[in-house]
Amino acid sequence: MAPKNKWELADMLRYSVVFDGPVAVRYPRGRAYEGLSENRADIEYGKAEWIYEGKDVCLVAVGSMVRIAVDVKEALEKEGLTVSLVNARFVKPIDEEMLTTAMKKHKIVVTMEENVLSGGYGENVRQFTDTLKSKAKLINIAIPDKFVEHGSVDLLLKAMNMDAEGITKRILESIPK
Repeated sequence: MAPKNKWELADMLRYSVVFDGPVAVRYPRGRAYEGLSENRADIEYGKAEWIYEGKDVCLVAVGSMVRIAVDVKEALEKEGLTVSLVNARFVKPIDEEMLTTAMKKHKIVVTMEENVLSGGYGENVRQFTDTLKSKAKLINIAIPDKFVEHGSVDLLLKAMNMDAEGITKRILESIPK
């Protein structure tokens, strides 16, 4: 049974403790992101959280990538684009309603996860969105399926072009001239 108390809905950890069923919690290496607390909506099973709404690009970030998505959003807006930001919250089940809306309302939808692409969130999103026949371009940002050296989180993300600068560049390069 889902929690009814708003205090219990304050974060995913509290939610997982009171959820009536199995839950896997993945937490990032490094620091936790406490920003955007003013935007936190109540947690509903399987539902993503729309944080900002624009029309050109929709960033759908999982977990620790929300912090980077905020920086990507700001960089893209400096380039004249309007950007939506969605906190996916749940890797499974994916929020099909949110994805359908995102693919209909945006030119580009970008999934961002600190996980391997193969078998990850972005791959599941692609499988679902392929059925929508949308004209929106889908870009999956994830760890490549290869050995990744050890190092600080920031250093590794930069090396894989998964930092704000690398992701912003990739999105801008995908826009037809």
